[in-house]
Amino acid sequence: MARRSDHTRDELVAITIDAAWKIVGEDGFAAATARRVAKEIGYAPGTIYNLFGSMDDLYLLVSARTLDTLHEAIAVPDCPGGGGKPADKMKAMAKRYRDFAGEHKNHWIMLFVHNLPDGKAVPTWFGDKVERIFQPLEELLEPFFLPLDQRRRRMAARVLWGSVHGLCFLEATGKIPKVTGNMSSADLVDNLIDTFVAGLERTGI
Repeated sequence: MARRSDHTRDELVAITIDAAWKIVGEDGFAAATARRVAKEIGYAPGTIYNLFGSMDDLYLLVSARTLDTLHEAIAVPDCPGGGGKPADKMKAMAKRYRDFAGEHKNHWIMLFVHNLPDGKAVPTWFGDKVERIFQPLEELLEPFFLPLDQRRRRMAARVLWGSVHGLCFLEATGKIPKVTGNMSSADLVDNLIDTFVAGLERTGI
């Protein structure tokens, strides 16, 4: 077991986050207990509470890494052959989101199953990371809204994202066949985006 003097506080924070990230990735969020994380880093469970205050604060940092990784994946949606209409770029972004959910399934699910205790507010810095996730989609939606109509554009981004996310969650939890029969999640997502964009085009700016 490592001695306390083996690491600085900053080093210990970093290796603890790494350990929790690894455990969640391999065995799921429920496996990332204080005892399991402490064993992974070679320290006593009390060390984690001394460093982070609570496991919830550690979980937020793990989820923050997930949000950063997700943002990198979807920030620049490419289309085959370059260029592409907004709908094509949205489909490319949605595919990256689906791919991310598949490749980082346990980290992705943790984002939505971990809730802070009642009375504990989400830190501003974490809320900022969540908001940043929507920015690439909001940018793709700009052609459909007047420059001053930011509220409707923000709402549209969240409606579309929430709908795509719902289909991804059904896929990740093995429920797609029960809900849609032989329809693939990819086809459903593309149809959703085409229908959503067609509605925006009919509405006009």
